[in-house]
Amino acid sequence: LQVTVPEKKKVAMLFQPALLRCHFSTSSTQPAVVQWRYKSYCQDRMGEALGMVTSGLQTMSKRNLDWDPYLDCVDSRRTVRVVASKQGSAITIGDFYKERDVSIVHDADLQIGKLMWGDSGLYYCLIITPDDVEGKNEESVELLVLGEA
Repeated sequence: LQVTVPEKKKVAMLFQPALLRCHFSTSSTQPAVVQWRYKSYCQDRMGEALGMVTSGLQTMSKRNLDWDPYLDCVDSRRTVRVVASKQGSAITIGDFYKERDVSIVHDADLQIGKLMWGDSGLYYCLIITPDDVEGKNEESVELLVLGEA
């Protein structure tokens, strides 16, 4: 099983639609379950953009180059929720997204109709197959929603 996302980071405008792409290949003969999960940033990216980052975090991230204070924290410190799941042709939308224009299109791409402020964060494309468990079964894409300048 191999999951890939062509864009690691996507910047989109508020109230515009967004398509988060995800591809996967599998040796499984069973239909794969596609699940998109959302994880909020560990801290506000807008604060960074406005220069309000604490120096302690900058020192920490300089020490460990792979560590990202926005992306790397335990899930209990941020919001985690299921956006949508797809099994065969049946698509299930997560509770938080029920009133939104959200769908899984093509094989595993996540389509969001109108972006809201709270949509910025990490989106994980997770592929579950019953008989192909080798390889990488999830990949993430970062979505940053910007407003009118």
